[in-house]
Amino acid sequence: MITEVRKFIAAHEQEMVSLLQKIVEINSYTGNKSGVDAVATVIQQECESIGLHVRREARTEVGDNLVIETQLHKDGVKGLLMCGHMDTVFPPELGFNSFTQDATNFYGPGVADMKCGLVVGIYLLKALDALGLLQNMSIAFICNSDEETGSTHSAELILQEAENSFAGFVLESTKEGGELVIGRKGRMTFELEVTGKAGHAGNVGAHKASAILEIAHQIQAYEALNDIEQGTSVNVGTVEGGVGANTVAEKARAIVEFRYSKKECGDSVWKAVQELAAKPFTEGTTCSVKTMTARPPMVTNDAILGLYDMVKEVGTKYGYDIQCAHCGGGSDANIISQTGIPVIDGIGPLGGKLHSVEEFLVSATIPERAVLATLVVAKAWEQYCCSK
Repeated sequence: MITEVRKFIAAHEQEMVSLLQKIVEINSYTGNKSGVDAVATVIQQECESIGLHVRREARTEVGDNLVIETQLHKDGVKGLLMCGHMDTVFPPELGFNSFTQDATNFYGPGVADMKCGLVVGIYLLKALDALGLLQNMSIAFICNSDEETGSTHSAELILQEAENSFAGFVLESTKEGGELVIGRKGRMTFELEVTGKAGHAGNVGAHKASAILEIAHQIQAYEALNDIEQGTSVNVGTVEGGVGANTVAEKARAIVEFRYSKKECGDSVWKAVQELAAKPFTEGTTCSVKTMTARPPMVTNDAILGLYDMVKEVGTKYGYDIQCAHCGGGSDANIISQTGIPVIDGIGPLGGKLHSVEEFLVSATIPERAVLATLVVAKAWEQYCCSK
């Protein structure tokens, strides 16, 4: 089988690069709905051209979500799930909007995170179709529009499809060492609002009900919640408040995130945050905390390790060195893993410097990962679905 897959991918490699360039040059910042929708339209047309069904789920606040499905999946047959996101972190005004290349790398907004994975997913399906296998497989490929902001508008769709699947693959770019991802930290972002009492800075007494003073105390307490050994990190990302140096601040606000490897660690941090808010350090102030986004951890378990062993077996058979790693960043694999099905992430090409204007993709890994991903999905269908 590998000979046929390699021939197909080699024959279509330039098409893959052209498609990658086309969607990289469309700004699809999460907040740019028209741009994300434009990427969705390109993907929809590519998949419909080989007879795949594309269900487009309209969204108003963000771009539309796509579910690309084979006929068997459309008929309700339980199968495999693939997932990738169309949005990036780069707003149009940043000016990072071109696709460039040198001898070894491609560069551009979202080239590795994760438009390369979308291209691999499309050509994986095209390869299986060319080999005459796809019509006998049930596969759903979700292309969602808001992963970079926590998949708030797509999590329900992902969960629904995961519950109707035996195994899942997320096509994020691989780690810089080439490792697949078998575990990811959970993440919560929350807003802290502090209210004090305004006053003239020259006339305050011993008890100054300053919102800024209180938020400083809260931040110090948050920093004490960091626990490297447990894999827990807390970070205050933005702080704002007050109106001038001569006025006691009545209002202050901070945006905070924490990440955690285990659910109980995340629960413990959130409980501590709520307790701190309930008992302010500064007399005359009040605090409130509100969740903005939340993503549970992808906890490595026997099911995930079993799927990883299958991928490693495929790699060994065909000459790929397959290794695994855990990752501090989150992805839609975190959501899929909550259903209990095994999921592997980072099966896309190799890239680096994500979320920066130096983001790159190692060009030679596009065909390599396309071949591997095709072989892995074919094997997963045989091992996880055919016997059910």
